[in-house]
Amino acid sequence: MSVNLDASGIGQLAVRLGLITLDQVRDALDELGDKSAPAADMVRLLERKRQLTPWQGNKLLKGDTDGYVLGGYRLLYKIASGSFGRVYRGDDPRTGQVVAVKVLRNKWTQDKQKVDLFRREGQLGMTIRHANIVSVLAVNQDSKTGQYFIVMEFVEGGNLRDLLQARKKLTPDESLRILEECAQGLAYSNARGLTHRDIKPTNILIAVSTGQAKLVDFGLAEITENSSVHLQRQDDRDDDVAVDRTVDYAGLEKATNQKAGDVRSDIYFLGTVLYECLTGATLMPVTKDRQARMQARRYTDVEDTLRSQGPALGLTPPLLRLLAKMVAFEPAERFQNPTQLVEAIQACRAELAGGAVARGPSGPKTLFVVEQNQKLQDAFRDKFKAAGYRVILTIDPNQALRRYQQQAYHALIIDARTVGREGVTAFNDVLRAADNASMEVAVVLILGEDQTGWRREARTHQHGAVLVDPGVTMKQLLRTLDELTPGDPPTK
Repeated sequence: MSVNLDASGIGQLAVRLGLITLDQVRDALDELGDKSAPAADMVRLLERKRQLTPWQGNKLLKGDTDGYVLGGYRLLYKIASGSFGRVYRGDDPRTGQVVAVKVLRNKWTQDKQKVDLFRREGQLGMTIRHANIVSVLAVNQDSKTGQYFIVMEFVEGGNLRDLLQARKKLTPDESLRILEECAQGLAYSNARGLTHRDIKPTNILIAVSTGQAKLVDFGLAEITENSSVHLQRQDDRDDDVAVDRTVDYAGLEKATNQKAGDVRSDIYFLGTVLYECLTGATLMPVTKDRQARMQARRYTDVEDTLRSQGPALGLTPPLLRLLAKMVAFEPAERFQNPTQLVEAIQACRAELAGGAVARGPSGPKTLFVVEQNQKLQDAFRDKFKAAGYRVILTIDPNQALRRYQQQAYHALIIDARTVGREGVTAFNDVLRAADNASMEVAVVLILGEDQTGWRREARTHQHGAVLVDPGVTMKQLLRTLDELTPGDPPTK
């Protein structure tokens, strides 16, 4: 129903709803020159000034006064929708932080099982922090509307399904990089006793600025016996719970007589995602028929499909071998855990590159150091200069990636004890940039004793190392760089 307000009235309403400030309304009215102008004129002006989003403006003009703010987070516009919930881009007016807000649909708020499942997703997400997993910041119920919501890190970009629809298929290097990053995230969650249970292209987000892959939606995640996470859940044999699970997982595990929560199922479906990235085709027939998806033949036929169609679609022997082990029907024939998969992906990438070791940058051996403590800066400069390095220092972790992209260096040391969590991000970003450029860089991350939990956020990489203080010495750092750096080390 349309709202019966003029420009001034709609502006005052937007202020009461917490969407804009009174000063912004006054400025807009001055620009309009007529307080009694139609409400639509005021709304469109505020949209042009980027003080309202079109989604907010249309709701205002319909007279809708609910659903703009949840738990203090302002909703800006809808970015995704499903039968279970809707996802909005939002922000925190107090800090300006951009977030994604997942809201449980109103029709499920009285369904205890759906509410428990939704809250469980948020609680699980808050226990895991990794560069390749979307972080969950909060899970709550709005005191005013009663709506349940989850606040997550916002990834600027789209999901892998969007990328494939636009590109049809990806290069082997792009595909394997995305696969490796997903496997890194799975390895981290598996180490905490969690499996994902819903691996598919729409649950892999791709950051537009870096191309980084992030797993999202652990709502169907399974907690294994060794998990350090303790949450209440219903028995696996409950038929109602089974309906909420991804049917393909249930079909595969029924066909192979495996319990739910087997990480090898995640590896299997990550293999189907890789095949689609490489070929633009699906490895299994697409159907919404639940009965057909529960048939064993749907999964036993996959290996034959890969052998018969893979070569014709351009898959080379290294890719075929990797895929065959990921989507083997028998769980014992697959990679047994994500860490094994990460190692196999790295070997495959090296083989596709012709077996040659990635090259290092030319010129004198250069060490880039991220350190905020002045005395430690001096120590790094003196010690490593004496060891034959050209030393460049910065206090800003973000400069590590920028400098590497502008002029590659041979080695990087990041002291997270003084630069904080951004140091972990820089560690991951530089290793990823080197991989993308088929370059090698030795990267060492130093953590304080109270930062050991961050270790799990750091990428596992053959040219990366994480050292935890106390006990980290300059001698140890030199030795670690020697071990990580290709070619003859410069140390004396």
